[in-house]
Amino acid sequence: MKQIIFLFLFSICGRSQYKVTYDYTMQTNDSFGTAKTIYKCYLYTDNKQSKFIKDRVIDGKLEQEMSYPKPDLEEKFKAENKANVFGDSIGYVVTKFLASDSIYVRTQGGALLKMNIEKKYDILNEYKTINGYKCQKAITKIYDREFEVWFTTEIPVNDGPWKLSGLPGLIIEAHSKNRFHNFYFTSIKKLSNPDYIYKKTPFRIVGDEAAIIGRRVKSIEKIFKYRKSKFPNNQIKSTIDDLDMPKIVFE
Repeated sequence: MKQIIFLFLFSICGRSQYKVTYDYTMQTNDSFGTAKTIYKCYLYTDNKQSKFIKDRVIDGKLEQEMSYPKPDLEEKFKAENKANVFGDSIGYVVTKFLASDSIYVRTQGGALLKMNIEKKYDILNEYKTINGYKCQKAITKIYDREFEVWFTTEIPVNDGPWKLSGLPGLIIEAHSKNRFHNFYFTSIKKLSNPDYIYKKTPFRIVGDEAAIIGRRVKSIEKIFKYRKSKFPNNQIKSTIDDLDMPKIVFE
């Protein structure tokens, strides 16, 4: 009888579906000071399949906050971002099938990329409390970029923000080693109408990850070489530190 009750409860828990919210923060330090951009993110997960959403545009407004040490520069960057937003958009979507570790990424441009990412975690004997949850530290690498990850076994969800998943509990925080890329847990709730994560995302095209990364690198490299040719005696440096590709420095 106990075994039957246990299996029944397990099946209920197995169908539990959640909406987890995060803040994704990029922080840079340059000659102008420290700049910070915060993006609102949403993880819909049932422990088997999930969707992570960032860069939504609602009522023509991108879900982000910007802060810059100089008000005139902050207004300049906000105006530039606003000018690049056209209509409403579901934004950037990472769809994960956790059992097979298959990942599909919908870029802001509408391309669909399929990828398999091997994530190997070193789980450390380090603990801290975050938002009331006891969390344990783990280290992993994605795109040759090291991430410090904090997860809690108090929430039985083997998932997390972005492409991070596979730990014995929900990932509460994650930071790249240089603290440029950061994910912060803000809330979690069970879904009463969980069908959303099974709805197909309106992809336009299927893209090639290597080709898209290659175009991005060539574009930055072209600008760098042009600036270098114009100012050969200056110390010029260009860095690509996008979340979805390895860090590349031109100097």
